[in-house]
Amino acid sequence: MSIMIGLEVHCQLNTESKLFCSCEAYPKDAQPNSSTCEICLGYPGTKPVINKKAIDHVISIGLALGCRINPESYFSRKTYFYPDMPKNYQITQYEVPIASEGSIEVNGMKIRIRRVHLEEDPARILYADGNLETASHVLVDYNRAGTPLAEIVTEPDMKSPKEARAFLEKLSTILEYLKVYDQSKGASLRVDANISVDGGERAEVKNVTGFENVEKALNYEAVRQQNIVRLGRKVERETRHFDEVAKTTRTLRKKEFEEDYGYIFDPDLPVLDISDEWKSKIEKGMPELPDTMVKRFSKQYGIGDYDAKVIVYTGRDFASFFEDVCRIYSKPKAASRWMINYLLKSLNWRSERISQSRASPDTFSELLAMIDKGEITERYAKEIIKEYVDTGFRPSDIASRSGPKPSLQGLRDIVKKVIKDNTKAASEFAAGKNDALAYLIGAVLKETGKRGDPKEIAKMIKKEISNASVAQ
Repeated sequence: MSIMIGLEVHCQLNTESKLFCSCEAYPKDAQPNSSTCEICLGYPGTKPVINKKAIDHVISIGLALGCRINPESYFSRKTYFYPDMPKNYQITQYEVPIASEGSIEVNGMKIRIRRVHLEEDPARILYADGNLETASHVLVDYNRAGTPLAEIVTEPDMKSPKEARAFLEKLSTILEYLKVYDQSKGASLRVDANISVDGGERAEVKNVTGFENVEKALNYEAVRQQNIVRLGRKVERETRHFDEVAKTTRTLRKKEFEEDYGYIFDPDLPVLDISDEWKSKIEKGMPELPDTMVKRFSKQYGIGDYDAKVIVYTGRDFASFFEDVCRIYSKPKAASRWMINYLLKSLNWRSERISQSRASPDTFSELLAMIDKGEITERYAKEIIKEYVDTGFRPSDIASRSGPKPSLQGLRDIVKKVIKDNTKAASEFAAGKNDALAYLIGAVLKETGKRGDPKEIAKMIKKEISNASVAQ
Protein backbone atom coordinates (compact mmCIF):
# COMPACT_ATOMS: atom_id res chain seq x y z
CA MET A 1 0.00 0.00 0.00
CA SER A 2 1.22 3.47 -0.83
CA ILE A 3 2.10 5.87 1.98
CA MET A 4 1.94 9.66 2.03
CA ILE A 5 3.66 11.62 4.78
CA GLY A 6 3.70 15.35 5.43
CA LEU A 7 5.39 17.03 8.38
CA GLU A 8 4.81 20.15 10.43
CA VAL A 9 8.06 21.02 12.17
CA HIS A 10 7.97 23.48 15.08
CA CYS A 11 11.34 25.08 15.71
CA GLN A 12 11.88 27.20 18.82
CA LEU A 13 13.81 30.20 17.55
CA ASN A 14 17.07 31.51 18.93
CA THR A 15 16.02 34.83 20.48
CA GLU A 16 16.71 36.41 23.85
CA SER A 17 13.09 37.37 24.55
CA LYS A 18 9.70 35.91 23.72
CA LEU A 19 7.73 36.67 20.57
CA PHE A 20 5.40 39.37 21.88
CA CYS A 21 6.90 40.47 25.21
CA SER A 22 10.26 41.08 26.89
CA CYS A 23 10.24 37.95 29.09
CA GLU A 24 13.34 35.76 28.71
CA ALA A 25 12.71 33.10 26.09
CA TYR A 26 14.94 30.40 27.60
CA PRO A 27 15.41 31.12 31.31
CA LYS A 28 18.09 28.86 32.75
CA ASP A 29 17.17 26.90 35.90
CA ALA A 30 14.04 29.05 36.30
CA GLN A 31 11.25 28.07 38.66
CA PRO A 32 7.96 27.18 36.92
CA ASN A 33 5.84 30.19 35.95
CA SER A 34 8.59 32.66 36.90
CA SER A 35 9.48 33.97 33.43
CA THR A 36 6.06 35.38 32.68
CA CYS A 37 4.19 38.66 32.38
CA GLU A 38 0.69 39.90 31.64
CA ILE A 39 1.20 39.45 27.89
CA CYS A 40 2.37 35.83 27.82
CA LEU A 41 -0.19 34.97 30.51
CA GLY A 42 -2.94 36.39 28.30
CA TYR A 43 -4.32 39.11 30.56
CA PRO A 44 -7.24 41.03 29.00
CA GLY A 45 -6.27 44.41 27.56
CA THR A 46 -2.56 43.61 27.06
CA LYS A 47 -0.95 44.54 23.74
CA PRO A 48 1.64 42.30 22.04
CA VAL A 49 4.75 43.79 20.40
CA ILE A 50 6.50 41.76 17.66
CA ASN A 51 10.07 40.52 18.17
CA LYS A 52 11.90 41.59 14.96
CA LYS A 53 14.67 39.04 15.47
CA ALA A 54 12.11 36.25 15.19
CA ILE A 55 10.90 37.64 11.87
CA ASP A 56 14.51 37.82 10.62
CA HIS A 57 14.97 34.17 11.52
CA VAL A 58 11.85 33.05 9.63
CA ILE A 59 12.91 35.06 6.57
CA SER A 60 16.34 33.35 6.62
CA ILE A 61 14.70 29.92 6.96
CA GLY A 62 12.45 30.70 4.01
CA LEU A 63 15.40 31.82 1.89
CA ALA A 64 17.44 28.72 2.83
CA LEU A 65 14.53 26.50 1.79
CA GLY A 66 14.10 28.26 -1.54
CA CYS A 67 10.80 29.86 -0.57
CA ARG A 68 9.13 32.98 -1.87
CA ILE A 69 9.19 35.71 0.79
CA ASN A 70 5.78 37.35 0.77
CA PRO A 71 5.98 41.17 0.82
CA GLU A 72 2.96 41.34 3.12
CA SER A 73 1.89 38.90 5.81
CA TYR A 74 -0.06 39.21 9.00
CA PHE A 75 -1.03 37.49 12.21
CA SER A 76 -4.32 35.79 13.03
CA ARG A 77 -5.96 34.42 16.13
CA LYS A 78 -6.45 30.67 16.11
CA THR A 79 -9.22 30.02 18.60
CA TYR A 80 -9.40 26.87 20.65
CA PHE A 81 -9.61 25.89 24.31
CA TYR A 82 -6.60 24.18 25.78
CA PRO A 83 -5.10 24.65 29.26
CA ASP A 84 -1.77 25.67 27.69
CA MET A 85 -3.31 28.73 25.97
CA PRO A 86 -4.55 31.08 28.70
CA LYS A 87 -6.23 33.59 26.37
CA ASN A 88 -8.03 30.77 24.49
CA TYR A 89 -6.42 31.67 21.19
CA GLN A 90 -2.96 31.35 19.69
CA ILE A 91 -1.37 34.17 17.73
CA THR A 92 -0.15 32.59 14.50
CA GLN A 93 -0.09 33.14 10.76
CA TYR A 94 -2.69 31.45 8.60
CA GLU A 95 -3.85 33.23 5.46
CA VAL A 96 -0.50 34.70 4.37
CA PRO A 97 2.71 33.32 5.93
CA ILE A 98 6.11 35.01 5.80
CA ALA A 99 7.45 32.37 3.37
CA SER A 100 5.86 29.85 1.01
CA GLU A 101 6.43 27.49 -1.93
CA GLY A 102 9.97 26.23 -1.39
CA SER A 103 11.72 22.87 -1.51
CA ILE A 104 14.83 21.01 -0.44
CA GLU A 105 16.48 17.93 -1.89
CA VAL A 106 17.03 14.93 0.37
CA ASN A 107 18.89 11.92 -1.01
CA GLY A 108 17.91 12.86 -4.56
CA MET A 109 14.27 13.38 -3.62
CA LYS A 110 12.56 16.77 -3.78
CA ILE A 111 10.50 17.64 -0.71
CA ARG A 112 8.25 20.64 -1.27
CA ILE A 113 7.81 23.22 1.47
CA ARG A 114 4.29 24.60 1.61
CA ARG A 115 4.91 27.42 4.08
CA VAL A 116 7.09 28.77 6.86
CA HIS A 117 5.26 30.93 9.35
CA LEU A 118 5.74 32.48 12.77
CA GLU A 119 3.66 31.80 15.87
CA GLU A 120 3.82 31.73 19.65
CA ASP A 121 4.49 28.56 21.59
CA PRO A 122 1.87 27.46 24.12
CA ALA A 123 2.74 26.65 27.72
CA ARG A 124 4.25 23.34 28.76
CA ILE A 125 1.95 20.65 30.14
CA LEU A 126 3.46 18.28 32.73
CA TYR A 127 1.85 14.98 33.65
CA ALA A 128 2.53 14.29 37.31
CA ASP A 129 3.43 10.75 38.37
CA GLY A 130 2.72 9.26 34.97
CA ASN A 131 1.84 9.98 31.37
CA LEU A 132 -1.15 11.27 29.42
CA GLU A 133 -3.29 8.31 30.45
CA THR A 134 -2.02 7.45 33.94
CA ALA A 135 -1.13 10.81 35.54
CA SER A 136 -2.94 11.60 38.79
CA HIS A 137 -3.00 15.31 37.87
CA VAL A 138 -1.68 17.78 35.30
CA LEU A 139 0.53 20.82 35.82
CA VAL A 140 1.07 23.78 33.48
CA ASP A 141 4.29 25.80 33.27
CA TYR A 142 3.80 29.12 31.45
CA ASN A 143 7.52 29.86 31.15
CA ARG A 144 7.34 28.46 27.61
CA ALA A 145 4.20 30.41 26.65
CA GLY A 146 5.06 33.00 24.03
CA THR A 147 8.42 31.51 22.96
CA PRO A 148 8.80 32.22 19.21
CA LEU A 149 8.16 29.27 16.94
CA ALA A 150 8.84 28.85 13.25
CA GLU A 151 6.46 26.28 11.79
CA ILE A 152 7.78 24.61 8.65
CA VAL A 153 5.04 22.74 6.78
CA THR A 154 5.84 20.29 3.99
CA GLU A 155 3.68 18.87 1.25
CA PRO A 156 2.91 15.13 1.67
CA ASP A 157 5.89 14.15 -0.50
CA MET A 158 7.55 11.54 1.72
CA LYS A 159 6.77 7.93 0.96
CA SER A 160 8.22 6.21 4.02
CA PRO A 161 9.09 6.88 7.68
CA LYS A 162 12.76 6.53 6.74
CA GLU A 163 12.44 9.35 4.19
CA ALA A 164 10.73 11.51 6.82
CA ARG A 165 13.61 10.99 9.23
CA ALA A 166 16.18 11.82 6.53
CA PHE A 167 14.29 15.05 5.80
CA LEU A 168 14.27 16.03 9.47
CA GLU A 169 17.97 15.35 9.86
CA LYS A 170 18.80 17.56 6.88
CA LEU A 171 16.38 20.30 7.94
CA SER A 172 17.77 20.43 11.48
CA THR A 173 21.31 20.80 10.10
CA ILE A 174 20.20 23.72 7.92
CA LEU A 175 18.56 25.37 10.93
CA GLU A 176 21.74 24.88 12.96
CA TYR A 177 23.92 26.44 10.25
CA LEU A 178 21.54 29.41 10.07
CA LYS A 179 21.92 29.82 13.85
CA VAL A 180 18.16 30.23 14.18
CA TYR A 181 17.97 27.25 16.53
CA ASP A 182 20.18 26.65 19.56
CA GLN A 183 19.66 23.36 21.34
CA SER A 184 22.19 24.31 24.02
CA LYS A 185 19.75 26.94 25.30
CA GLY A 186 17.04 24.34 25.70
CA ALA A 187 15.31 25.03 22.38
CA SER A 188 13.53 22.08 20.82
CA LEU A 189 12.22 20.78 17.51
CA ARG A 190 8.78 19.21 17.77
CA VAL A 191 7.08 17.41 14.93
CA ASP A 192 3.44 16.87 14.00
CA ALA A 193 3.54 13.96 11.55
CA ASN A 194 0.64 13.42 9.14
CA ILE A 195 0.30 10.04 7.43
CA SER A 196 -2.22 8.32 5.19
CA VAL A 197 -2.26 5.07 3.19
CA ASP A 198 -3.68 4.50 -0.29
CA GLY A 199 -4.96 8.07 -0.51
CA GLY A 200 -7.29 7.63 2.46
CA GLU A 201 -7.94 9.91 5.42
CA ARG A 202 -4.89 11.06 7.31
CA ALA A 203 -4.05 10.83 10.99
CA GLU A 204 -1.80 13.33 12.74
CA VAL A 205 0.66 12.21 15.41
CA LYS A 206 1.10 15.27 17.58
CA ASN A 207 4.17 16.76 19.29
CA VAL A 208 6.75 14.05 18.71
CA THR A 209 10.29 14.90 19.83
CA GLY A 210 13.37 13.10 18.53
CA PHE A 211 13.79 11.98 14.92
CA GLU A 212 14.03 8.32 15.91
CA ASN A 213 10.68 8.66 17.68
CA VAL A 214 9.13 10.29 14.60
CA GLU A 215 10.24 7.32 12.50
CA LYS A 216 8.90 4.84 15.06
CA ALA A 217 5.56 6.66 15.37
CA LEU A 218 5.13 6.72 11.59
CA ASN A 219 6.09 3.05 11.28
CA TYR A 220 3.45 2.15 13.84
CA GLU A 221 0.84 4.34 12.15
CA ALA A 222 1.59 2.89 8.72
CA VAL A 223 1.00 -0.66 9.97
CA ARG A 224 -2.10 0.38 11.97
CA GLN A 225 -3.73 2.11 9.00
CA GLN A 226 -2.79 -0.65 6.54
CA ASN A 227 -4.44 -3.22 8.83
CA ILE A 228 -7.61 -1.09 9.02
CA VAL A 229 -7.77 -0.88 5.22
CA ARG A 230 -7.18 -4.63 4.85
CA LEU A 231 -10.18 -5.24 7.10
CA GLY A 232 -12.34 -3.18 4.73
CA ARG A 233 -12.75 -0.26 7.14
CA LYS A 234 -11.93 3.43 6.74
CA VAL A 235 -9.22 5.29 8.61
CA GLU A 236 -10.68 8.11 10.68
CA ARG A 237 -9.23 11.59 10.63
CA GLU A 238 -7.90 12.18 14.12
CA THR A 239 -5.06 13.49 16.23
CA ARG A 240 -2.99 10.84 18.01
CA HIS A 241 -0.34 10.73 20.73
CA PHE A 242 2.90 8.73 20.51
CA ASP A 243 3.74 6.71 23.61
CA GLU A 244 7.55 6.63 23.72
CA VAL A 245 7.60 3.68 26.14
CA ALA A 246 5.11 1.42 24.37
CA LYS A 247 6.18 2.69 20.91
CA THR A 248 2.52 2.98 19.90
CA THR A 249 0.11 5.78 19.01
CA ARG A 250 -3.22 6.40 20.72
CA THR A 251 -6.21 8.61 20.00
CA LEU A 252 -6.10 12.09 21.53
CA ARG A 253 -9.12 13.64 19.84
CA LYS A 254 -10.97 13.65 16.56
CA LYS A 255 -9.11 15.88 14.14
CA GLU A 256 -10.42 19.40 13.77
CA PHE A 257 -10.78 21.03 10.37
CA GLU A 258 -9.40 24.48 9.59
CA GLU A 259 -12.83 26.12 9.91
CA ASP A 260 -13.15 24.76 13.45
CA TYR A 261 -10.42 27.13 14.61
CA GLY A 262 -12.28 30.30 13.64
CA TYR A 263 -9.23 32.21 12.36
CA ILE A 264 -9.62 35.99 12.53
CA PHE A 265 -7.16 38.80 11.79
CA ASP A 266 -5.42 39.95 14.99
CA PRO A 267 -6.31 43.64 15.38
CA ASP A 268 -3.51 44.26 17.92
CA LEU A 269 -0.71 43.50 15.45
CA PRO A 270 0.24 45.35 12.26
CA VAL A 271 0.64 43.90 8.79
CA LEU A 272 4.27 42.81 8.21
CA ASP A 273 5.73 44.72 5.27
CA ILE A 274 8.86 42.86 4.23
CA SER A 275 10.69 45.08 1.77
CA ASP A 276 13.25 43.95 -0.81
CA GLU A 277 15.88 45.83 1.22
CA TRP A 278 14.99 43.90 4.37
CA LYS A 279 15.08 40.59 2.52
CA SER A 280 18.39 41.44 0.79
CA LYS A 281 20.01 42.39 4.09
CA ILE A 282 19.03 39.01 5.59
CA GLU A 283 20.24 37.18 2.48
CA LYS A 284 23.65 38.89 2.51
CA GLY A 285 24.16 37.98 6.17
CA MET A 286 23.31 34.29 5.73
CA PRO A 287 26.09 31.75 6.36
CA GLU A 288 27.29 29.10 3.93
CA LEU A 289 24.64 26.38 3.84
CA PRO A 290 25.41 22.65 4.16
CA ASP A 291 24.97 21.58 0.51
CA THR A 292 27.19 24.42 -0.68
CA MET A 293 29.78 23.55 1.96
CA VAL A 294 29.82 19.88 0.90
CA LYS A 295 30.70 20.89 -2.66
CA ARG A 296 33.38 23.31 -1.45
CA PHE A 297 34.96 20.73 0.88
CA SER A 298 35.16 18.18 -1.95
CA LYS A 299 36.81 20.70 -4.27
CA GLN A 300 38.99 22.63 -1.82
CA TYR A 301 40.24 19.73 0.29
CA GLY A 302 40.10 16.93 -2.28
CA ILE A 303 38.03 14.64 -0.06
CA GLY A 304 35.27 12.37 -1.32
CA ASP A 305 31.66 13.46 -1.49
CA TYR A 306 30.70 10.93 1.20
CA ASP A 307 33.35 12.18 3.64
CA ALA A 308 32.38 15.79 2.97
CA LYS A 309 28.71 15.02 3.71
CA VAL A 310 29.54 13.20 6.95
CA ILE A 311 31.69 16.09 8.18
CA VAL A 312 29.25 18.83 7.18
CA TYR A 313 26.05 17.11 8.30
CA THR A 314 27.50 15.99 11.61
CA GLY A 315 27.18 19.66 12.52
CA ARG A 316 28.52 23.15 12.02
CA ASP A 317 30.96 22.75 14.93
CA PHE A 318 32.37 19.51 13.46
CA ALA A 319 32.83 21.13 10.03
CA SER A 320 34.56 24.14 11.61
CA PHE A 321 36.84 21.78 13.57
CA PHE A 322 37.83 20.05 10.33
CA GLU A 323 38.70 23.34 8.64
CA ASP A 324 40.73 24.44 11.66
CA VAL A 325 42.65 21.14 11.58
CA CYS A 326 43.35 21.61 7.86
CA ARG A 327 44.89 25.03 8.57
CA ILE A 328 47.41 23.33 10.87
CA TYR A 329 47.80 19.90 9.27
CA SER A 330 48.44 19.74 5.52
CA LYS A 331 46.80 16.40 4.71
CA PRO A 332 42.99 16.88 4.52
CA LYS A 333 42.26 13.32 3.39
CA ALA A 334 44.04 11.87 6.42
CA ALA A 335 42.35 14.41 8.69
CA SER A 336 38.90 13.53 7.37
CA ARG A 337 39.58 9.80 7.69
CA TRP A 338 40.70 10.07 11.31
CA MET A 339 37.92 12.48 12.24
CA ILE A 340 35.15 10.36 10.72
CA ASN A 341 36.37 6.86 11.60
CA TYR A 342 37.87 7.42 15.04
CA LEU A 343 37.27 10.85 16.56
CA LEU A 344 33.55 10.85 15.72
CA LYS A 345 33.20 7.28 16.98
CA SER A 346 34.66 8.28 20.37
CA LEU A 347 32.43 11.36 20.54
CA ASN A 348 29.34 9.28 19.77
CA TRP A 349 30.33 6.81 22.47
CA ARG A 350 30.27 9.68 24.95
CA SER A 351 27.11 11.21 23.38
CA GLU A 352 29.05 14.44 22.89
CA ARG A 353 29.32 17.01 20.15
CA ILE A 354 32.81 18.18 19.23
CA SER A 355 32.04 21.58 20.77
CA GLN A 356 31.21 19.92 24.09
CA SER A 357 34.35 17.80 24.15
CA ARG A 358 37.90 18.58 25.29
CA ALA A 359 39.29 17.97 21.81
CA SER A 360 40.88 20.92 20.00
CA PRO A 361 42.21 21.35 16.44
CA ASP A 362 45.82 21.88 17.55
CA THR A 363 46.02 18.81 19.80
CA PHE A 364 44.21 16.63 17.25
CA SER A 365 46.63 17.85 14.58
CA GLU A 366 49.47 16.90 16.93
CA LEU A 367 48.17 13.32 16.98
CA LEU A 368 48.12 13.13 13.18
CA ALA A 369 51.65 14.55 12.96
CA MET A 370 52.90 11.95 15.47
CA ILE A 371 51.59 9.19 13.21
CA ASP A 372 53.31 10.72 10.17
CA LYS A 373 56.62 10.97 12.01
CA GLY A 374 56.44 7.34 13.11
CA GLU A 375 56.41 8.31 16.79
CA ILE A 376 53.27 6.21 17.29
CA THR A 377 51.60 3.52 15.20
CA GLU A 378 48.11 3.90 13.77
CA ARG A 379 46.99 1.10 16.05
CA TYR A 380 48.25 2.96 19.13
CA ALA A 381 46.78 6.25 17.83
CA LYS A 382 43.33 4.65 17.84
CA GLU A 383 43.80 3.86 21.52
CA ILE A 384 45.11 7.35 22.28
CA ILE A 385 42.01 8.95 20.74
CA LYS A 386 39.77 7.30 23.33
CA GLU A 387 41.72 8.76 26.25
CA TYR A 388 42.22 12.04 24.39
CA VAL A 389 38.48 12.59 23.99
CA ASP A 390 37.88 11.58 27.61
CA THR A 391 40.54 13.82 29.14
CA GLY A 392 41.64 16.41 26.60
CA PHE A 393 45.30 15.62 27.43
CA ARG A 394 47.79 16.25 24.64
CA PRO A 395 48.42 13.08 22.61
CA SER A 396 52.18 13.49 23.16
CA ASP A 397 51.62 13.46 26.94
CA ILE A 398 49.43 10.37 26.72
CA ALA A 399 52.04 8.58 24.59
CA SER A 400 54.93 9.57 26.87
CA ARG A 401 53.38 7.70 29.79
CA SER A 402 53.90 4.44 27.86
CA GLY A 403 57.61 5.11 27.59
CA PRO A 404 59.69 5.67 24.47
CA LYS A 405 59.12 3.74 21.28
CA PRO A 406 61.38 0.66 21.34
CA SER A 407 64.44 0.62 19.07
CA LEU A 408 64.69 -1.94 16.31
CA GLN A 409 66.99 -4.13 18.42
CA GLY A 410 64.76 -3.60 21.42
CA LEU A 411 61.76 -4.76 19.41
CA ARG A 412 63.63 -7.88 18.26
CA ASP A 413 64.45 -8.71 21.88
CA ILE A 414 60.79 -8.36 22.85
CA VAL A 415 59.73 -10.59 19.94
CA LYS A 416 62.20 -13.27 21.04
CA LYS A 417 60.94 -13.08 24.62
CA VAL A 418 57.27 -13.37 23.56
CA ILE A 419 58.03 -16.39 21.36
CA LYS A 420 59.94 -18.02 24.21
CA ASP A 421 57.08 -17.35 26.65
CA ASN A 422 54.41 -18.56 24.20
CA THR A 423 55.86 -21.72 22.70
CA LYS A 424 52.40 -23.24 22.06
CA ALA A 425 51.27 -20.27 19.91
CA ALA A 426 54.65 -20.24 18.14
CA SER A 427 54.36 -23.97 17.36
CA GLU A 428 50.81 -23.53 16.08
CA PHE A 429 51.89 -20.72 13.76
CA ALA A 430 54.82 -22.81 12.52
CA ALA A 431 52.26 -25.56 11.79
CA GLY A 432 50.24 -23.18 9.60
CA LYS A 433 47.66 -21.76 12.03
CA ASN A 434 47.59 -18.06 11.15
CA ASP A 435 45.33 -17.16 14.11
CA ALA A 436 48.34 -17.81 16.34
CA LEU A 437 50.22 -14.98 14.62
CA ALA A 438 47.60 -12.44 15.66
CA TYR A 439 47.92 -13.67 19.24
CA LEU A 440 51.71 -13.27 19.17
CA ILE A 441 51.48 -9.79 17.64
CA GLY A 442 49.07 -8.78 20.39
CA ALA A 443 51.44 -10.10 23.03
CA VAL A 444 54.34 -8.08 21.58
CA LEU A 445 52.22 -4.93 21.41
CA LYS A 446 51.26 -5.41 25.03
CA GLU A 447 54.93 -5.59 25.97
CA THR A 448 55.69 -2.41 24.00
CA GLY A 449 52.74 -0.47 25.38
CA LYS A 450 51.19 -0.66 21.88
CA ARG A 451 54.09 1.39 20.53
CA GLY A 452 55.27 -1.09 17.91
CA ASP A 453 54.27 -1.34 14.24
CA PRO A 454 52.12 -4.51 13.82
CA LYS A 455 53.41 -5.10 10.26
CA GLU A 456 57.03 -4.86 11.37
CA ILE A 457 56.31 -7.09 14.38
CA ALA A 458 54.67 -9.70 12.12
CA LYS A 459 57.77 -9.79 9.88
CA MET A 460 60.03 -10.25 12.92
CA ILE A 461 57.89 -13.04 14.37
CA LYS A 462 57.82 -14.91 11.04
CA LYS A 463 61.58 -14.55 10.65
CA GLU A 464 62.32 -15.66 14.22
CA ILE A 465 60.06 -18.72 13.99
CA SER A 466 61.41 -19.58 10.53
CA ASN A 467 65.02 -19.34 11.78
CA ALA A 468 64.14 -21.49 14.79
CA SER A 469 62.60 -24.16 12.51
CA VAL A 470 65.68 -24.20 10.24
CA ALA A 471 67.97 -24.52 13.27
CA GLN A 472 66.03 -27.55 14.41
